Amino acid sequence: MAVLAAIGEEEASKRVIEVAADLATAYDDTLVVVHVIPEQEVDEHIRTMRELPGYSDTGVSDESDRAADFVRRMVEQTLDREQRERVDVAGRVGRPETQVRSVAEEVDARYVVIGGRNQSPVGKAMFGSTTQSILLNSDRPVLTVRTPDSS
Repeated sequence: MAVLAAIGEEEASKRVIEVAADLATAYDDTLVVVHVIPEQEVDEHIRTMRELPGYSDTGVSDESDRAADFVRRMVEQTLDREQRERVDVAGRVGRPETQVRSVAEEVDARYVVIGGRNQSPVGKAMFGSTTQSILLNSDRPVLTVRTPDSS
């Protein structure tokens, strides 16, 4: 089994990786970290990732590779060497909620760990659409890590 962490481009995604790594360690599972680039937003996501510290897409052949490379860099910046040895990375392009559920099934995820932003008082009643969709449609337990709103 595995613990799946689904991350976005936000710096706060490091917290999602940390929590998922702790969970994977507790269950002696592999940690799989996935980043999904929405198909209709590929160009904007690429620009956003290029603005992150330490990001480079040298040698990247397609968007899935670009997403996986982004995951590798986030994992490297977040976890120590020993923790990184038990991490698999995945990059996908498509609808994030669909791709996250697909990866969860492929790796037989024990848990799916996702971020949920702190929001305004009105917004606190609802999650972001991707988070909400994963919570409502996953056939696996989902852990939501509260992260600061990056907008």
